[in-house]
Amino acid sequence: MGPREGTASPWPSVGLGAALLLFVAGRCLVPMDETDLFFNLRLGEIVLATHGVPRTNLLSFTAPGAPDVNLAWLFQIVLALAHRAAGIPGTVLLKTAFVLVTFGVLFRVALRRGAHPAAAAAALALAAWAAEPRFVERPHLVTFLGLALTLLALERAEAGRPRALWALVPAGLAWANANSCFFLAPSVLFLYAAGARLDGRRADACRAALVAAALVPLVLATPSGLGALTYIANHFRMPQLRPLQEYRTARWPLDGPFFFVVAALVATGLTRARAWRHLLPACALGVLGALRIRFVAEFALCAGPIVAVGLSRVTGRARVLAASAVTASLLVLTVAPRALAVRRGEPLVDLGVEADLVPSAAIRVADDLGLRERMYNDLEVGSYLTWEGWPRHRVFQDPRINGYPTSMHAVLRRTDLTRDEWQSFLDGFGVTSALISFPELNPRAAWFAPERWALVYRAPDALIFALRRSEWTALIAARELPVTFAREADGGVSARLLETKPAASVVSDCAWGRRLADGLVERGDDGRARPLYVSALACSTGGERQLIGSALGDLELRARDPAAAVVAYAGVDDAEARVKRGLALLTLRRPAEALADLRASLVARPEDPEATLGAGLALGALGQTEEAAAMLEAFLRRAPSHAGAPRARAELQRLRAR
Repeated sequence: MGPREGTASPWPSVGLGAALLLFVAGRCLVPMDETDLFFNLRLGEIVLATHGVPRTNLLSFTAPGAPDVNLAWLFQIVLALAHRAAGIPGTVLLKTAFVLVTFGVLFRVALRRGAHPAAAAAALALAAWAAEPRFVERPHLVTFLGLALTLLALERAEAGRPRALWALVPAGLAWANANSCFFLAPSVLFLYAAGARLDGRRADACRAALVAAALVPLVLATPSGLGALTYIANHFRMPQLRPLQEYRTARWPLDGPFFFVVAALVATGLTRARAWRHLLPACALGVLGALRIRFVAEFALCAGPIVAVGLSRVTGRARVLAASAVTASLLVLTVAPRALAVRRGEPLVDLGVEADLVPSAAIRVADDLGLRERMYNDLEVGSYLTWEGWPRHRVFQDPRINGYPTSMHAVLRRTDLTRDEWQSFLDGFGVTSALISFPELNPRAAWFAPERWALVYRAPDALIFALRRSEWTALIAARELPVTFAREADGGVSARLLETKPAASVVSDCAWGRRLADGLVERGDDGRARPLYVSALACSTGGERQLIGSALGDLELRARDPAAAVVAYAGVDDAEARVKRGLALLTLRRPAEALADLRASLVARPEDPEATLGAGLALGALGQTEEAAAMLEAFLRRAPSHAGAPRARAELQRLRAR
């Protein structure tokens, strides 16, 4: 065992500890980007409202009677209270508090084991780097803190003060009801006990084993009872049940920080002065982290103090220099990213929701169109939908894998379904609409047959499909897009235009032609789009005619044919289209007609710079010098950097020279 803390000045420890915590805080005080937060918030609110933990899946319409094993209800209550107090920033601050206390305790553990403060700060900064992907607003934060306190309690017990170690038994009851990874507590203690025997510390081994044995029954001391065993087992069978990202194996270089911690542990821990009671738990967690990356953080937390002790031996007499270098490095690594963010015009600290975490616009559209009732949704979006729509709407699925039957996962884990197989699966749950996220990568986008489903919304982050039902005839007629999707050989998904209208579609031929032409324009194929617009224009009326005329006019402008554009825009009342028509007429030296369109546009949008510039040029061409000069001056005041500003100045100079 390394030397304990002596009587040296505490200030190096305080300064380095503060630099470490500042560095860790910088990793935590970032926009919230964890969708699991939302279902945890919802369950926390349900527990607070009902004073009970739900035993069945209340949030889903696909598995309403399925058992819901909830081993995190206590954390969910705390999370919900934090959200009530301060919204999303409150949950980020709660996460930050858990992580900071965890690293503060680990810093203390490293010092008690004899590590120099500089080595402790450096090693734990490395551990924080590896654990950072798990610095999210989820229940495993309790396990982070629990493991750190367990290591500290073991250190205190070795020093003859075992009270904190025995206190883990009553504390374990709260831990078991706050996070499913409580099983790591007795596991770490049993491994410590085995290592202590190898180290010749039989009393420490016996005490740790007794506490571990006392903690084991607490795994079942939750409202879920024996269901906790199935939940824990799913940590290890998850890739076969559902191939989620956090349950994959560690890979280089994707998980580089994990491998750096492994290398540091091998270099500093496996020496002649090794302590098996510290190494065995860390090595076991390292193997677990290599097999399931969700446990990399727990490994890094246990490995950090070991690496710190090893680094202390390396620094030798250069500890003062090391302390200065570590402090400076941590401060630079903390401050530099924030300074760069401020220079980019971003806030110094942003505790809101990460942009594009969920397809918010698509969800609003689904709400507005009344498509939420029995809507298919992907896993991560389901978490947000449990928060945003419940109890008015229930979800198809959410990340609570244990709350859904294995048969459901057996289908959802597949990427090779046919459209008929997918349709049969959805029919079994009465699904009538679908929200598909990540459409360029999501194979399910290709499984909706156009004969039965209409694509009614499309954006880069989401698609919405509606089943062709009689009650949605008007909705589909107004919004259906002539697009379907196909799976590519590389696993991606590509959009394909439906040049032949599905027999079941209620969209008129004119509208279908216009929408198909819109799709061709989106792909840059103006040549094929033009005849479709022309045909659609000939058979359309009312608002549809306005849309087609505007789109055709835009196409002709891109083709540098102002005369054709003027014809296409004729009769279009939209202010923007009238500006474009007016400018096209100016190009054709027809200033009187141009002025009529531009003035009509200015009635609707009096501050429009394009219309103001065009009107000034038209007035000048008509010899109305004073009014033209007033318009051009107004344009330059509003848009001095506009691309048309040089022309306006030249025209003003010409008018004043008259």
